[in-house]
Amino acid sequence: MPEERNTDEETDLLMKNPQGRLPPMSWMVWLTGAAACAALILVVTHLTEEEEFLSLLKQMDVRWLVLALGLQACTYLLQGIVWRVATGAAGHALPLGKSYQISLAMLFVDQALPSAGISGVAVVSGALSRMGMPRAVVASAVLVDNGMYYLAYAACMAVALYNAYLPTWVDVAMLGFVLAGAAMCWVQLSLPNGGMRWLKPRLRRFAKLAKLVDWLDHAHPASVKNKRVLLTAFALHVVNFLLDATTIWVAARALGVTASPGGVFSSFMVSTLFRTIGIIPGGLGTFETASVMSLKSIGLPLSLGLSATLLFRGLSFWLPMVPGLVCAKRMLKR
Repeated sequence: MPEERNTDEETDLLMKNPQGRLPPMSWMVWLTGAAACAALILVVTHLTEEEEFLSLLKQMDVRWLVLALGLQACTYLLQGIVWRVATGAAGHALPLGKSYQISLAMLFVDQALPSAGISGVAVVSGALSRMGMPRAVVASAVLVDNGMYYLAYAACMAVALYNAYLPTWVDVAMLGFVLAGAAMCWVQLSLPNGGMRWLKPRLRRFAKLAKLVDWLDHAHPASVKNKRVLLTAFALHVVNFLLDATTIWVAARALGVTASPGGVFSSFMVSTLFRTIGIIPGGLGTFETASVMSLKSIGLPLSLGLSATLLFRGLSFWLPMVPGLVCAKRMLKR
């Protein structure tokens, strides 16, 4: 019996806006985030001297910025390797260059069309299915990637929670996300082959989740229980979190300051927490504010914390949007 493949209609059902156009509400959310960033910059510049920013710009070491750019480029490489490992375990080879393009496209769609990651899943599934990969292989790869991402998220958040000295309410929120991340991993890896029967009817009450759950139910249970694949994907996602945190440390180093690596890592995870719970795409505004304040708590001046944060966001959020848009358009047209 031939293996089932995704149809274009099935892929489009997963993504509300398959042509990549932003609805009016998304534009309003983006403008709100931009306004929040502008307000943060105005507040910090008001609280510090203009000479501080000029001094930081003058002493910026471009070599460290090149390193930061390289670190960010590696994050998409590792994300692509996750797809290669997940599909390769089922006997379907994914070219490295193609996996890199998929990673960039997924970033753009998830940021531009906020839908709790469903839009990104649609782009990935569409790209893989058009390469001739069966539906079961694609669904298994998506579950492995998402499940191990949430587990890595929980693990990194737990390390940050253990090492950081934060207000009680932040500790409680971080602990909640540690538990939620572990639960999300367990749920997703239990979905295939009739698993989680008690949960699926509840998830199907939501229109977007219903189609996604039905689609993911085609995944092979053996594929999502392959310990080697799961461990590799988990390790790659952990390294990606470390690369992001290291990018902030390198950005601060480019500005002439050597910060505490552990402190920067905890600061990054706190900022990621606020990015996750925010309603604005990519945590625009919320991430920046949390990052500046948490970096200040480890001893970095406001001006340096803001500069390092903006450098990081420029390299990790804004710069990849251009190639991400190109890759997404190319994949959607196919």
